Amino acid sequence: MKKAVIYTRTAVPNSASNKKQEELCLQFARNNGYEVVLVYTDNGFSGMNAHRPSFRKLMDSRKSKGWDVIIVSDCSRFFRKPRSFVRYMKVLRRAGKGLISVKDGELSSLPLPRMDF
Repeated sequence: MKKAVIYTRTAVPNSASNKKQEELCLQFARNNGYEVVLVYTDNGFSGMNAHRPSFRKLMDSRKSKGWDVIIVSDCSRFFRKPRSFVRYMKVLRRAGKGLISVKDGELSSLPLPRMDF
């Protein structure tokens, strides 16, 4: 069974929204054979930058063998800026990790454009 972590985020403090995202991701994980090992939550942080405490912890944990894939409710929870989204997808790929959006599907296998950072 593949191991997953869940990441939830809201821009305005609204724990009810994070809880709803988490429930959606947990249901997806159960239905698709993923064991959820940890949930990362940022409450009241914009998806436009990486200065989110739980996002940083999540990205720092990418080198661990404790999980295989991140599950988010939709890709905007991970990152809103396309350039940054691509950058962090490349970071995950180099670490052998995947990203799945409940709404948008498997994002790990999407072709990523070449962007100069």
